[in-house]
Amino acid sequence: MSKLTMTDEELDAFLAEERVLRLSTIDAEGWPAVVPVWYVWYEGALWVWNLTRAKRTRRLREGTRAAFVVDGGTEYVELRGASGRLTYRFVDDGEVPLAVRAGFSRKYFASDQPLEPADHHEWIRFEPVSLASWDFRKQYGEVG
Repeated sequence: MSKLTMTDEELDAFLAEERVLRLSTIDAEGWPAVVPVWYVWYEGALWVWNLTRAKRTRRLREGTRAAFVVDGGTEYVELRGASGRLTYRFVDDGEVPLAVRAGFSRKYFASDQPLEPADHHEWIRFEPVSLASWDFRKQYGEVG
């Protein structure tokens, strides 16, 4: 483990705190297609309330590969992040944990009401299968 790698606890806290996940899929011409999406980190997975009509939805339903990055910090000495490859599955509304619905609502809508199902959105559970993390603050003695 690199001295810049986050511990499991640091990674959990970081992924719970950050707000934007950059999701990468492969388009029809073989190019990476990267989009920012909102997510909730819950029990080792990135849960996305995905727009049904988005191009990524079709690609994901067709079995494209997926990868991600979540990063934070402004100055070089503050940079932190995690990236990796993902497996995924679409999850029926009724199977989404209440903690995910409530967490999403709190994180993005400042509401204690869990998200209700919507015809134009569907849930996708992404699980990292390879994961790298970094925290440049460690290099400069800012943490841990």
